[in-house]
Order: sequence, then C-alpha cells, then structure tokens
Amino acid sequence: MRILVLLFTCFAILSCSSTPRPAINYSATQQSCVHKLIQFKQTVKTQGVQDAQLFWTPDYPSLAFDRFSVALIPQLTSAQSKTQWLNHVAQQAEIQRGIEYNNLLNKQAINIESQERCAKQLTTTLATNDQFWSQLQQYPPIITSNYQNWQRIIGIYPVSRLFAIPSIYTEKKRILSGFIEAVDNDTIAYAMSDKPRLTQQEIQSWFAQTTARADLHWPLLTEDQLTQLLAFYAPEFIVESASLDDKPGLVTYVSDDQAAVNTNEPIVYIDHSFTLFHGRTLLQLNYSLWFANRTAKSSFDPYAGKFDGVLFRLTLDEQGKPYILDSIHHCGCYHMVFALNEELQFAPTNAKIESPTSLHIYRQRSADTLKISLSSGEHMIKDVHWADKDVFARRLTPLNYQTLRSLPTPNGQNKSLFDQNGMLLISERLERFYLWPFGVASPGTTRQIGQHAVTFIGERHFDDANIFDTLFLNP
Repeated sequence: MRILVLLFTCFAILSCSSTPRPAINYSATQQSCVHKLIQFKQTVKTQGVQDAQLFWTPDYPSLAFDRFSVALIPQLTSAQSKTQWLNHVAQQAEIQRGIEYNNLLNKQAINIESQERCAKQLTTTLATNDQFWSQLQQYPPIITSNYQNWQRIIGIYPVSRLFAIPSIYTEKKRILSGFIEAVDNDTIAYAMSDKPRLTQQEIQSWFAQTTARADLHWPLLTEDQLTQLLAFYAPEFIVESASLDDKPGLVTYVSDDQAAVNTNEPIVYIDHSFTLFHGRTLLQLNYSLWFANRTAKSSFDPYAGKFDGVLFRLTLDEQGKPYILDSIHHCGCYHMVFALNEELQFAPTNAKIESPTSLHIYRQRSADTLKISLSSGEHMIKDVHWADKDVFARRLTPLNYQTLRSLPTPNGQNKSLFDQNGMLLISERLERFYLWPFGVASPGTTRQIGQHAVTFIGERHFDDANIFDTLFLNP
C-alpha cells in the first residue's frame, strides 16, 4: 500500500508540474497541414506500425528528433545553424514518414505525396517563425528515457544495486580475461571489399570544407563521401566459428510474423550518426553484425536465445581519423569503449553509474585495418588491434541499417523488424525476470537504435549526445 501511495504521489507531481506549450500561430492552410500530419500519425498508431527510432511530437509535426538533435538546440543562435538543424530534423521526419507509410497495412486513406507537400510547407514556414524558435528553446522535445522509474521503485533499486555490483564487476573481469586468451584457430575473417583509394589528406579536406560552412562545425558530408568513409574504415571481423550461430547474415522475414537471420550471405549493416565531445561535433560510422542465435552454454542459459548481434561505432576526430571505438550487443548490454588516440584519457570512475569496459588500442604506423575478434556462441569482443588487411577474408556485403525499419514479408507487405517500442520480442531472454528491478524494459531483448540503455547501475543511453564527455577527460 505504501508503494502504491508513493507511485500515485510521483505521478501526481509530474502531472501538476507539466506546463502546456503555447500553440504556434499558423495560417488556415498551415493548420490544415498540421491536422493532416497528425492524422497520419494517428493512423500509423492505430495500425501499430509506428517507428521508435526517432521521437515525434504533435508540437512539431513535420519534424522528428533523436538525442543528438535535441542536444544541439541550445547552440542554435545563428541563421545558418538554425537552417542546418531544421533541414536535418525535417529530413529525419521525412524518412520516418516514408518508413511508416510503407509499413501500413491499409494505405487507402493516405496520400503520401500530399503529406510530403504539407511537411515541406510547414518546415519552410518554421524557418522564419520567431515564435517557433523561441518555443523550441523554452520547450525542447523530451526524448523518452529507456529506464522505467516504476520498476526501480517496486524493485527497491537502492537495495538491488548493492547486490548487483559484485556480479557486474565479476562479469567485467571475465570479459577482460577474454583479451588474454588466444583467439581460437577455427575462425573466419569477414571484411568489406573494394576499399576506396582515399588518402588522409583527402579525408581531412572533406572535413575542413564541410565544417567551415557550418557555425556548429558539424561534419555534414555528402552521401557519396559517407559511403566511401564507411568502406574505407570498415573493420575486419574475425569470428570464432563453432556453428551456424557464428555466421553473420541477412535479417529477413521467413513468414509474415517470423523474422530470422539467413547465414548464406554475410552482411554488415552500416549507418552513421553524430556525437558531441567536449564541445566538438564528431561523425560516427556504425557497423552491425546479426547472428541467428546466441548459443546456449547449458540446458538452462538465461542469456541464450534467438537473435544476437553486435553494434560497433567508430567515432572520427575533426580531421576524419579514427578516434574512439565503442560497442554494444543489440540488447544494449556489454558496453565496451576503446581509445584509439594517445591523447585520450579515461575519466575517473563514478560510483553512482556503471562504467563500461575500457581499453587503449595503439596503432602501428604501417597498419591500415582495424581488426575485431569475436568469440563463438556469445559473440563477445576478444581482441581489437590494427594490422594489415587479410586478402583472404570473406566478403561482407554492406546494407543500410535503415532497411531493418521496413522489411518485405512473404505476403507482399512491409514490416519493421522492431515493434512500436523498438523491441524485437522474439529475442526475449530469461534474464528479464531477475534484472527488471534496474529499470530496463526486458533486459537482454534485441532493440532498435535509439532504445539502448547501456547500464544497470545509474542511467546511460548508447545514443546520449554527450556520452563520451562522462567517459573521457577533455583532451
């Protein structure tokens, strides 16, 4: 009863403290567009196909946000910075609308061309609307946390964390011990082929040119430049291979409701993102491998189950050189951070929040390829080092990560790999039954970009815009 009273009080305080935002003054034509875009989202929600990768709010119906774009709002002080930011969040919304439209089961009532005309009209209006920019600064979008406070309250989190801390440190020691053990001989190397003939001078000139045009020093490269960079810096993955569970493959729907990984074709899913690092805006290259299963170690293994995978994120410095590598499993677990530059120093650990496993990786001048070794079964990182490219590596075909948001099904429809909460429920793990007091929804379940909580002690999201500010000292 006391717990219920506490919960009710918390919710009442939150409800009373929320202040309604003033409505933006639109013309009658623009109001019609606002209504049309909101109606579209209502249809999407009714049919259960809303995309969870980006945050959408009816306050700004032609835009969509992530944690990075929201973090930039206080820096939007010039006309140039506002234009670049508005174009970015409008483009994100356009991509999201297209994905949700493709995934609708019934499209008869939707004219997507009309939706896009309305969105462009509204966005153009917002560019010169002082009320919009003022409201945006006062009431920025609030990205929903991936931590559930009610779980922590009911689970008596302050007590639960005391019992969990020893186990967490024991697991970290086990992971680090993998770096001491030799990688098995039975391995398969995978790599993207056809590395572009780029030089560091060319890459540096790309970054210098694009940041010179931006007040935010935001490296907004062209699609062609991004494609070349993703191929140029693509790591080589060396996977211990004991079964088909260790072969990275193509995510596909084998029936209208059943997704699986086809291991006949090695695939790496690629994408890019941005982060803020002690006042600098840096580009990140993302690579993810998908496996059919995490292999069970015993008849009762709470971490085993369908689907497994690892996301690798390579952050480049302002000159476009490899700076930081970090990685998580697709559940958000096992956050590991590797400093690739000697100037980087890890920040002291904080007892209030769980620290990732962290290491320095030093590069030999002649080495041109970042090599990452994964263990069999549980696909843990066992080694990271620089070396020459393996000419006998199996070819990894690159696919855009965004394709996972709208995959074809056998019945001719399109469907996201993830549900409306960004979860892949077929990948649920038994660990969720005893890790729920830490506030993470369904621990161990594979989830979509933007939905990764990466600690059990404290709170941290993989896509937090300033995640590295807390992990590294200011160089």
